[in-house]
Amino acid sequence: MRTLTDSERNAILALAAEFKSDVERNQLLADLDHCTVEEKVPDGSLLVFNIPGYSRPPGHKQGLYRAKDGFRAEGSVKDADGAEMDVLLFADQNNRVYELEIVKHLPDSVGKADWSTFKVK
Repeated sequence: MRTLTDSERNAILALAAEFKSDVERNQLLADLDHCTVEEKVPDGSLLVFNIPGYSRPPGHKQGLYRAKDGFRAEGSVKDADGAEMDVLLFADQNNRVYELEIVKHLPDSVGKADWSTFKVK
């Protein structure tokens, strides 16, 4: 378990600024102030959020946050080899932050994310 890096946090805040729902945005911001993350895979491409005192509902259903235009709120970041990867932020069914996932659409493995290249799509 660890805290978010400043770069990860800034990327999430940029995504939150695009959310359709003020309620979801405010809940996410509150959760970020208290959460830790667990890297579920060695390359760091899947972070699961742990919120102290909060028990996830059974089934671990999740969904992507939605942007003001109704589409999913997502971003992109490049890895060390310059490949662009999708950045997806998921909430559980109670709209509490659940996972941050980095998806690379090339056959190569995910490299270390260069968060200075992050942009909202």
